This record gives sequence, structure tokens and C-alpha cells, in this order.
Amino acid sequence: MPVPLPAGIYRDYYGAISNEVLWMLQHHLVGQFGYSSLDAERHRAWSEGYLEANRRIASAIADSGIKPRAFLIQDYHLYPLPAMLREKFPGALSLHFTHIPFPDSATLKLIPQTWRDTILHGLLGADVIGMQTEWDARPFLGCCEELLGAEVDYKNSTVKARDGRKIRVRTFPASTDPTEVEQLMRSPAMKAARARLASSINGSDVVEKQIIIRVDRLDPSKNQLIGFRAFGRLLERRPDLRATLRFLAFLIPSRTDLHVYRAYRDAVYATIAEVNARFAADCGGEPIHVFYTNDREQALAAMEQGDVLLVNSREDGMNLVVKEWAVVSERPGVAVISETAGVASTTGDAAILVSPLDIEGTARAMEQALELPGAERWSRLKRLRNNVHEWSAAHWLEAQLAELNAIAQTTT
Repeated sequence: MPVPLPAGIYRDYYGAISNEVLWMLQHHLVGQFGYSSLDAERHRAWSEGYLEANRRIASAIADSGIKPRAFLIQDYHLYPLPAMLREKFPGALSLHFTHIPFPDSATLKLIPQTWRDTILHGLLGADVIGMQTEWDARPFLGCCEELLGAEVDYKNSTVKARDGRKIRVRTFPASTDPTEVEQLMRSPAMKAARARLASSINGSDVVEKQIIIRVDRLDPSKNQLIGFRAFGRLLERRPDLRATLRFLAFLIPSRTDLHVYRAYRDAVYATIAEVNARFAADCGGEPIHVFYTNDREQALAAMEQGDVLLVNSREDGMNLVVKEWAVVSERPGVAVISETAGVASTTGDAAILVSPLDIEGTARAMEQALELPGAERWSRLKRLRNNVHEWSAAHWLEAQLAELNAIAQTTT
């Protein structure tokens, strides 16, 4: 059900608070290219934008005449909503799922007490609070205990709310739909995408060169700056790779209405230009090819033929690019993943893990990935692919519904 919001309220709700404060804080992006401080205007945006938008959504549902049995509420934009809906629909069950990392209490203290109390009590309005991994669930429990003084049962992963209810805190790792991805890879749209990719990088490069690829929104949390600096370091370390290695970077435009995102984009492009200028002569052309577009099919075509997938996010709730790549990779490729991305908790030793701020370590990890023998590459890929088939997007949704159904069975 659409809930129209006036432009000013939407800008404050979505831009000024959800993305410039909560997104940055929860990815531990503080300072340059992140959350820095809260002035009077930001406090106004919290009250008149973020809280007001959530109030309007709750009222619109209540005024619709619908009498839902349950709600599935998604992400950091809607932290206050579970408590608001409980007031209006006391008999309905609800589950709130946070897709991004949840911070510890020390980090949450970087916003005012009234804000964090609203966030935590808002979430405790739900019957089930879903997180991506235990890396998120444990900090949430700690925040409730330390910042609210709530009774927390760490063994059973529950929190006692102000009204006496025991709220379940559960993990539901997000995933992709491997069947949909496989069908797409066989479609006419993919045939056209492969042709577009070949044309854009002079055809034979995809077949004859070794390819490192990244696919992510151009966002400070995705850490492209460090990734491209690490690639430059790799070319410094290994002059013998310069003529045979290319980096295909699919950078999806993101939140370009916000100054911090535009500034980060400019910094990333400056880094790419520096690396390309330094190595173009020895590489026989610019080694980094940028695709600044949201073209899923073309990105999948590149992932299909890539030797290395680089996902060096500062932090990620999960990162579904890794899971789609595991379905489509054919060379086969090797994943180099930040150990602070949620997906790292599901890969085991099938991926090569790196510290997201370690330029030298990331360069060496990409080098290791390029040199792995074929049998090991296939073994790692198969383990990742099996993980996706064993826990797909359907399993993710079914697990949440099952949790709500279990509660319903105990209350009827």
C-alpha cells in the first residue's frame, strides 16, 4: 500500500536520517565520507522527517480498514514502526528484519539517548527481531541490556520488553533466488548483455585476459577506494601481470542527491584515474574499466567470466553479489571477501578473507586468488554454490514466517 510523503518529509526521513546518519553509523563510517555530527537541522529532520514518516505509515495502515494478522517490517528506515503498529493493532504479530549491520552499544552512543531509546523500544514492539548474523544479534542484545537496562537472556536470545513480552531475536541470513538467476543466464537478455560487455572492452579481452571484477553501489561502505588502491599495489608487486590483467568495476550510481555520496564518487574516480595513468603504458591500455550504470545483466555477464570477485566492504549485513556470483561463475572464479561482511560468516574456507582496510593484504589476496590451481578453484566455487541452493531467498522468507507461526501457535 503506497504511503505518499511530502518531498520535505521524505528528504529528511530517507536522506538526512536514514542514509546520512543511520546507514553511516551502522557501517562504522564516522568522519570523512560518513557520519560526523548532529546539528539543530539534523535534530529537526529526526523529529519532523524520520519519526513523522513512520507515524504516517502506521496511520495509513490503520486508516486503510485492513485488519492484518501479521506484519513483516524491513530495515533501518522503519525502526520505530513495530511499536507504533503494536499500539494500533495489539493483536497482530510482527517481525522486523534489519538488513544492515547492527552496532554495539559504544557505537550507538554516538547518537542521542532519545534517538537510541526510540530505536530500541521501537524494535521491541515486534514479536521477533531478525538480524543477518550472530555478529548483529549479539550487539543488539547487548544494546538492550546496557542502554535500556532490559532483561536479556543470551542463551535463548530473548529480550524482555517494557510490557513484559519476551521478544525473540533471531538470525535469518538473506540470500538470492538461484533458480531465477540460472533462468536469467539462459535468456536472450543475457545474450545481448554478453555482446555489450565484449563490445565495451574490445571483445577478446574477456577471453584472453585475467579478470578481477567488483559489482557494488558507489557507496563509502563498499570501500572501493581501498580496493582500487590494492589493485594498484598488486600491479606494483607483479609487473608480469600488467599485460594480462584487467579490473572490471561495475559501480552502481547511488544516492547522488546526497553530498557525501558525490564527494566519495569523486574520490573514487580520482583514484581510478591515478592507477590507470600509472600503469596504462605497461598494461597496453587502462587496466581499470569502469561501468557506471545499473545494468544487472551486463554485470552478471562479467561475473560469469571473472577470475576473481573482490568484495572488500567496510561492513555488510550480508552481500548478495557474492551469492549471485557463486551461481553464475564459470571460469571458475575465486571470491576475495572482507571478513567484516556478513556473507563471510557463511563461506567458511571457500573464499579468501581480507581485512577491509589492509591494502597490502588485499593485494596479496587477489594475487593468491589469481594463482590458485583449477581444481581448488572449482572446489571452492562448488561449496559456495551449494550454500546458495541450500539456503535461498525462499528459505530466508519461510524461516521468518515459521517463527511468527510458532508464536501464533502458542498464543491461540
